[in-house]
Amino acid sequence: MSNEEINFKDLNDLQLDKLKDLYVESRLNNMSEDDLRNFVRISIDDQIKGTVGNQEEKEAWLEMKEFFKDDFQDKILIVRKGNQIEQLTPEEEELEKRKNLLEKRKNEKDSKEEDMW
Repeated sequence: MSNEEINFKDLNDLQLDKLKDLYVESRLNNMSEDDLRNFVRISIDDQIKGTVGNQEEKEAWLEMKEFFKDDFQDKILIVRKGNQIEQLTPEEEELEKRKNLLEKRKNEKDSKEEDMW
C-alpha cells in the first residue's frame, strides 16, 4: 500500500467515522463566525426551501412551528397580511389601517375594563 493511495474502502466503519469526526472538527475550527453563519444559512435555507412533495413540506412546517412556538400563528398572519397589503390600493390600505387602529382601541378598552374588576 505504500505506492497506492488509500481510499475510504481501506478503512473500516469505525475508522471512517473517526476520520469524518476529525474533518468536521477541523473544518469548524478553521471557519470564521461569518463563515459559520453563511454555512448554517445555506444549510437551513436548503433544508426548508428545498422541500419536494407533501411529506417534506410537512416536515418543514413542523420544524418552523416548533421553532416559533406560540408566535407561529402570528408569523402566518404577518405573511398572509403582507401579501394582501401589497395588492391593495392606497385607499384600501388606509381603510385597513383604520380598521386595525379601531381594533387596537377596542382591545385596549376591553383590557382596561377587565383590569377594573
